[in-house]
Amino acid sequence: MTRVELNQFSMMQSVDQFLSVNQMVYGSNPAIVEVANSLKTFIGEIKSHSQKQAISTKAETAIKLGVKNIIIETLLKVTAAMAASAATLSDVRLKMAASITRSELKKLRDAELLIKTRAIFEIASPIVKQLEIWGISQADVDALDIYAEGYSTKSPEIRNLKSTAVQATSDLKAKFSETNTFIKKTLDPMMLPFRNLNPSFYGEYLKARTIVGLGGGHSKAVIDTRTSIK
Repeated sequence: MTRVELNQFSMMQSVDQFLSVNQMVYGSNPAIVEVANSLKTFIGEIKSHSQKQAISTKAETAIKLGVKNIIIETLLKVTAAMAASAATLSDVRLKMAASITRSELKKLRDAELLIKTRAIFEIASPIVKQLEIWGISQADVDALDIYAEGYSTKSPEIRNLKSTAVQATSDLKAKFSETNTFIKKTLDPMMLPFRNLNPSFYGEYLKARTIVGLGGGHSKAVIDTRTSIK
């Protein structure tokens, strides 16, 4: 994300948090509830595009510098979560699949490392949800597949990853625009009645809508009040 996007995303998360902790105020209004849920979806999609952008960029760099060490570190991170999950669920098969050390991975030949990486990816993909509590995200698991592909194809994959990064950046920009428009055109007008109904609630909303710059600057939320009751 760019600095501007980071600032905007921070505002979006603040608004989402504000709506989450104040559900009692608007919970009886299904329209606002639906909008609050939609905002969560938008934020999730922004995170997804951002992760794809970051993974593609990191993978390209990793290939240039030597992706093997990156694959090993990612494998150890994912298998550690798998081992923890296996212990919690008493899953013997998962425990066996996760049983691997750094020294063992370093001794593997290239083809063997690729086989191991893809095997862990296939095992971890369906159980990402149960691995999240152990610090693993979908992006971490997807990275195994991306890194493995890059490791096996070298230069051609670098070109593909650059294309993926460009697409992810474009998708991220479009999603930011869509989310900002959604907040301005849909959520802001729904909040206007609270300026009279619940001034404290409305004031806190305006604070959440304030964009705080990385340098400490503030940009107040500009809400169109022309639709408000005079």
